[in-house]
Amino acid sequence: MNIFDRANEALRQDLEAYTRALRTIVTALPQARELCDCVVKETRLARALLAFANGPQTADLAQLAFHLTNLWPYREQPFARTLGFADEIAEAQRQRDEARRGVQMLAKQLNDPLASELSGCFDNIARHLEEEQKLLEECHALIQPHATNMDITRKRLNLLVATVDARLPASPEQQAMLQAYNEAVALLRDWENGVPLEERGVDILEHCLDMLERADHLVRTGQSMTY
Repeated sequence: MNIFDRANEALRQDLEAYTRALRTIVTALPQARELCDCVVKETRLARALLAFANGPQTADLAQLAFHLTNLWPYREQPFARTLGFADEIAEAQRQRDEARRGVQMLAKQLNDPLASELSGCFDNIARHLEEEQKLLEECHALIQPHATNMDITRKRLNLLVATVDARLPASPEQQAMLQAYNEAVALLRDWENGVPLEERGVDILEHCLDMLERADHLVRTGQSMTY
């Protein structure tokens, strides 16, 4: 296998892995948003219950509940988190710890019906945040390596474009290959700015894979390359 073939194959594997990661994220992020919505609803219920409380910890619990409504600042942004989800994971962990602190604060009052209801709210919040964190960690594990390896992917694309331009004679086939790889270059630039984390993002990557397949087929079916 020559250097062109190796670069082309490695690039295809990169894109296929990126597409798998994007598909997972497209599925996981709506679920994470739903969990955030559940947290907000439980928090509103807790604050409504606290309006009837007058114990020594009421003010602290009200403050805790208020802060729990301010979660995941990225939840309304459907665009790419191409560098991973470290901030969101840290936030979910921090908010989950706060919800558990609320449960602990209420632990000695479980014979009180109001305290029991409040404890249930904070326990549900902690559970929802734990599920959200697991989803985000899965997404992060899939997407983060691509952010780390983006430079080598760019170098492979540059090699393929330069090779086709320098070593293949001008022809419709060569122009088709150059177009395919240059579109991939443009796509890589888009990734660095942010790929939409929706079905459109998956479609973009699959289109790029199709382009690389066409370019690879043109190489393998007719052209011998000299290095």
